Amino acid sequence: MVTVWDEATPGAPRVVMVFGPIAPGPEVFAGQRPLAELFRLELAGPTAGGTGRDGPWVAELLGRGAHLLGHCAGATAALNAAAAAPDAVRSLTLIEPCGLRATAEGLRSTSPRGGPPDPPVRQAALLTAAWPKLIVNGAPGRPYDARRRCAHPTPPGYGEQLADALGARQLRVDDAGHAPQRDRPGPVNAALRRLWQG
Repeated sequence: MVTVWDEATPGAPRVVMVFGPIAPGPEVFAGQRPLAELFRLELAGPTAGGTGRDGPWVAELLGRGAHLLGHCAGATAALNAAAAAPDAVRSLTLIEPCGLRATAEGLRSTSPRGGPPDPPVRQAALLTAAWPKLIVNGAPGRPYDARRRCAHPTPPGYGEQLADALGARQLRVDDAGHAPQRDRPGPVNAALRRLWQG
């Protein structure tokens, strides 16, 4: 299921935003709703819990081309989609990509339910891609949502490691938790606007 926010002029740039299994997209990306005045935002939920198995499905959503953003486990699906269809990606943003690890074999995603790991994503194609890449992290130790009591799952220094592995720029939002796009939408939206307007 895809939720579309689109108050922009016809032909505005498309953005596919993939959320993880913790909360629905309209809640996770509520802070980005104002960006729908400039961009067509398409919020997509993962079918396999945000694992690499969602990559082909998300790649289909890109169509002829779109900016791609993934949060939490949805970042794993976004990364796999970018690797599967690099020509359809305009930019790649990973927000709190907690299920990804850089290994000698490539970027490996871990199953959110303890199942077998997905095959590693070789980052060579991602490193040589001409489109920009952005990693957004909150501050380690901050909660995702007090109502859910979900601790911040991204270890210190991990954002920097993943940014290095992908050749990406990193944005650290120190006074935010596991959902910096919701906790502090101002600086996150400013970075996204710059990225998507190119």
